[in-house]
Amino acid sequence: MSTAVVVAAGLVLSVVAARDEPVELLFYFTVQVNLAYLVVLLTGGGDRVRTALTVYLVGTALVFVLVLANPWSGYAMVAVADARGPVSDAGNLLLHVVTPPLAAALWLRHRPRVALRPAYAVSLLGYPLLWLTVILARGTVSRAEDRYLYPFLDVPRLGYPTVARNALLFAVTLLLIALAAVHLTRRRAIGLSGGVDGAHGE
Repeated sequence: MSTAVVVAAGLVLSVVAARDEPVELLFYFTVQVNLAYLVVLLTGGGDRVRTALTVYLVGTALVFVLVLANPWSGYAMVAVADARGPVSDAGNLLLHVVTPPLAAALWLRHRPRVALRPAYAVSLLGYPLLWLTVILARGTVSRAEDRYLYPFLDVPRLGYPTVARNALLFAVTLLLIALAAVHLTRRRAIGLSGGVDGAHGE
């Protein structure tokens, strides 16, 4: 089964599980990233775009497994009855648990041939910061109970200092993943350079 099929299936199941609020799904970071990744899989994308989306996918997987699906984290979404159900669970499994390792494996097989710089890793925090700004702004004007989408961003319950701390922790997590990706591209670039030099030396 191709990665694109897995992503598409996860998105379809998420839409079905959303029932009367499918548009609400578009605000979720995971859904946005998976939609973008599906487009890249189907139409192609540059090394930087592929790397960025892979970093985001791996980051969402860690947050889901360690926080959202962890009943001891204090921010578990599985504790909310409306968030459960076989269709929702299947969609979450595909988007958060199955797709990220598939994306990481695909990226490792087709790593950029040109080394990326650490500054690129830092730049990848731009999109999550923009997303966070939109979600927090949306929360100030909406009165919906789940307007902040994720429990760790629930300002009325946690307060801005705790939300800011949580956001910083996740930003650091994404940055470490991005820096690891940059390091791997640099290793490959050095290996390719060494291989070419070795060939000339013979």
